[in-house]
Amino acid sequence: MRALITGIDGFAGRHLATRLRARGDVVHGVVRRAERRAAVVDLGIDDAMLYVADVLNADAVAAAVAAARPEVSFHLAARAFVPGAATDPAAALQVNALGTLHVLAAVQRHAAGSRVVVVSSADAYGAPAVLPVTEDCPLQPLNAYGASKAAAEVVAAQWARGGFDVVRARPFNHTGPGQRADFVCPDFARQLVAIARGTRPPRLTAGDVTPVRDFTDVRDVVDAYIAIAEHGASGAVYNVCSGVGRSIRSILDDLIAVVGVPVEVVVAADRLRPSEVPVLIGSAAALHAATGWTPHIPWEQTLADLVAAAGFG
Repeated sequence: MRALITGIDGFAGRHLATRLRARGDVVHGVVRRAERRAAVVDLGIDDAMLYVADVLNADAVAAAVAAARPEVSFHLAARAFVPGAATDPAAALQVNALGTLHVLAAVQRHAAGSRVVVVSSADAYGAPAVLPVTEDCPLQPLNAYGASKAAAEVVAAQWARGGFDVVRARPFNHTGPGQRADFVCPDFARQLVAIARGTRPPRLTAGDVTPVRDFTDVRDVVDAYIAIAEHGASGAVYNVCSGVGRSIRSILDDLIAVVGVPVEVVVAADRLRPSEVPVLIGSAAALHAATGWTPHIPWEQTLADLVAAAGFG
């Protein structure tokens, strides 16, 4: 498979590129800025197969697609941090919705007949009335990030209705090695490792630890994206999730057990969000039925890899 990944330098993008290359697929990638090429040098991708293109620049995106000539494009480039989107909702909407439009238009023009996997987010659901969430649940986002992803889905669905081969992935929370330290799981792991090393007092700073979320290892998530690319129905949307709800507090307790240090948990006001979904758990039954995908990496392995990435051991 000849694949193009927008946002190849991001958390999931790097893992997706690694998985595809391990299978023998040809991988091209798009980064937003030239200096971000350095972030993927360890992936072993030829520099000539990495393109610099901000997804808001339609001409640059078109040039990248024309050069790559992909059979499948994985559109991962996005404003993906919820607090960041809240700070600048206009930018999140532009990047996530208009950027999606630019990618679809570029593929239509320069790689006609190929497939696009548009990666959305379960944040688009908001606070669902029924759990677990299935794909027919209405999109009622509560935050700017979720709204921007819902808008991107509207764009993708409209193109699908016009006969374009686009399929949407709707991932729930995912984590694993390589995730930015400002996301909750690696943030906890980083703080705990610092406490274990004695470079930080035994107090851990957190936000609201009561929400329940559906976490999947990022390596299973990118396997789902590949399965969707190969077996998903054109125009369809698939939840990518484990179906297991974990409170943020329980995740913290699991990480504390791995690192083995007693801590005092301090809730910081600046980490609290103005609107928080209390429980979000999904069903991946449609994805399993269409592709056979199911998550395989044990939660204990995900946690171990998180703390190892934070320098523990």
